[in-house]
This record gives sequence, structure tokens and C-alpha cells, in this order.
Amino acid sequence: MTEAPLGGAWHDFGQKVDLTARIREVLLNYPEGTSILKESIQNADDARATVVRFCLDRRQHPTGSLLGPSLASFQGASLLVYNDSVFSEKDYESISRIGESVKKEQAGKTGRFGVGFNSCYHITDLPSFVSGSDLVIFDPHCKFLPNVSSTNPGKRINFVSHRDAVKEFSDQLLPYKGAFGCDPLSGKAWPATLFRLPLRTQALASQSNISKQQYNVEKVEELLGQLQEEATLMLLFLKTVGSIEVFDWAEGQPSPSLRFTCSIGNQSARLSQERSLFLRVSQEAATPSGDPVPTSSSCFKLDIKCNHHARERRHKRSVSLACSFVS
Repeated sequence: MTEAPLGGAWHDFGQKVDLTARIREVLLNYPEGTSILKESIQNADDARATVVRFCLDRRQHPTGSLLGPSLASFQGASLLVYNDSVFSEKDYESISRIGESVKKEQAGKTGRFGVGFNSCYHITDLPSFVSGSDLVIFDPHCKFLPNVSSTNPGKRINFVSHRDAVKEFSDQLLPYKGAFGCDPLSGKAWPATLFRLPLRTQALASQSNISKQQYNVEKVEELLGQLQEEATLMLLFLKTVGSIEVFDWAEGQPSPSLRFTCSIGNQSARLSQERSLFLRVSQEAATPSGDPVPTSSSCFKLDIKCNHHARERRHKRSVSLACSFVS
């Protein structure tokens, strides 16, 4: 049976979800503090990254060639988050969902179904990232980016295949250039991922429907300081990440300056296998063979070294015994 045309008497109508309200609900489950940074580390670990870097970018960037004039408010200071993995299409699908994720269908993923990414909205109203050959910008308010709507509140572009289109708005991509080898204006794919979280200024906070909390440089400095105190413990519970690093990028500097590192000094192929026991066993459990997966356990030593580069190279060494048990 063919559908009859409805005519002009019928108007589009239906139940809608206020995206900013949904994000506010998510933030209630993620208190402010280092949990914001821990979620980034956990997501990188799920993606099998080996290093995670946080950078406080204090620079002000040009505003002459942006996608829209209202985006000038986000060209100031930001928190950059780097890891050495690249997004898969499933990752893109997962991060585009609010409150659910394809992680729940993937064995070995210990993040909270991808919801944890949204903890970044404690800091910003306009998160973005570069991964592989793509740039993604989220605009849950649907008012900063051009031609967005509640059904598609963001933009994604392949900056390799659309090089000319990207150069037309070069200032939009300039904040990423020089960060750990990233340069989306080069027209070349980049084998890593870099998130950019522009800090929510007082002016932005006053009009935000997500959070009225301002995040200035001093507050991010405090967060990164807390991270440095907790980094050793974090490495004990990760499967693949072996190094957590903190950088600072001052105005006028061509590249970020290293401030802190915490890494596993006795990293080896054997240790990598021991650390990833949960990942390997959970993947075996997900196979359709139906055979029971035997109980597995493993104990190993982690030689964790921390270095505060900005404090006259003060070293801290911690040797820990970690055990994994999976049944």
C-alpha cells in the first residue's frame, strides 16, 4: 500500500531530548576533580594506547578564519589530551552517543560504556578532537557551529580528502598544530588522537546550559597537580598505558614543555602480556565457541618512575607488585 501525501495540515512533532539537560545528568555521576582526567586515561587504555599526555595550553589563537564568528570565544586557553591510538568507526559511533556505548558489546572494555567521555563537559562546552585523518567538533548547545541541529549537534571532516575546505578555515585547526606531531593543515593523516577542551570562561559559563562553573588556568593547574600525585596508583590498574605525562604550553613557545612523567621502567613484551591478562581472557570469553574460559591469574612487578621536570628534576621511584585475577 502506498502512503498518501499528508499535505500542509500536518506539522513535524514528537518527543525530543534536550542534549544539554542529558549532559547535566551525566555530570552528576562524575564529580569534578581528577575523575575527569582518569576517564581520558581509561578510554585511551581501552583503545590500547601506550602513552597519555595532558597539556595546559595557555595560548590565544587567531580568530580571522573560523567556521563561525561565535567560535572566537573558544580560541583561548585549553586542556589538550593526547594518546597514541587512532579512532575506529566503532569509536566514532560510541562517542557520538549520550548515556550508552558500543563498548558494552566489546570484551575487555572497562570504561563505563563511553559515558565517561562526557565528563569533559565539566571543563568545556565545545570539545573537539583530531584522530587519524578526521577532525570532530561537538556543539551540544547547537549555537556555535554553523548548520547544526539537535539531531546533528556537531561537525566531522576528513582533512586529508578535503584539504582545500580545511585551509579556508585554517584558524579553526591552528590550535592543534605542533602538539605532539599533530598538524591537520598538512593534509596528512596522523597516527594518534588529540582532544582539545577550550576552558569555559566566565562569559561562557554565564550563558551555558550545561554548567555555570568557570574553569580557568589556575583550576586546571590544580587538577594536573592532583593527577601527578595519583599517577602511580593509576598505572597499577591499566592494561596497556605505560606512561602518563604532563606538559605546559606558554604563549610564544613553538611546542609544549614537559613538566611531569610517570612511567613503567621495566616495560617488556612479557610484562605487556601480563598486564593485558583481563583483555585477553575477556576476548576469549566473547568468542562463540561456547567452551568455558578457565580461571586465570598473574602477578608481576611494576618498576614505576616519576619525574617532576619543573622541580629541579626531582625523581620518585616506586616498585609495586600487581596481580590480575580473571574467572
